[in-house]
Amino acid sequence: MPYARTSERAERRALQEKMRARGLSHRQIAFEFGRRYGMRPRAAWRHAHGWSLKQAAHRITAYATQAGVDPDGNTVAMTGPHLCEVEAWPGYGTKPSGRRPTPYLLTLLAAAYDCATADLLDLADYEHIRPADLIILGRAADPDGQDRERTPPGAQTRPRPVAQVAGPSRGEPVISLLP
Repeated sequence: MPYARTSERAERRALQEKMRARGLSHRQIAFEFGRRYGMRPRAAWRHAHGWSLKQAAHRITAYATQAGVDPDGNTVAMTGPHLCEVEAWPGYGTKPSGRRPTPYLLTLLAAAYDCATADLLDLADYEHIRPADLIILGRAADPDGQDRERTPPGAQTRPRPVAQVAGPSRGEPVISLLP
């Protein structure tokens, strides 16, 4: 007797292939996975590429090595379990669970997934992320709670650090802070 319900993994794979065949971007697929399957953004982006935890961890490690993040070759390898903890943070309960991603790691993930760092964060992340990390990510809020990126038209903006990722094939630094 055939199995009545296709496994969720096979369903996700079929949806990912269908969306790619129709020319949808990884961003659109990640959004749909987040909506349809209730995935956190970092997990949704991994699934949008069709990668397992192990495959994604290998690609992230390879990217860091190729980019020359550690020229001595001592780059600590990303592992599937570590990536799983980073994807799950801050969890769904009242107390954070998982492993908080650093701005460096978020930038590395964004480079591996070919997306913006902000694409890997949602409201729960912003509610639990440290203020110092927000400054590095360029999303610091003013004391009155207004996001600095939302400046009224015509208002002068203050310079702020912005994390930027450049590909190693262009011979540029992997991570740089612009004034």
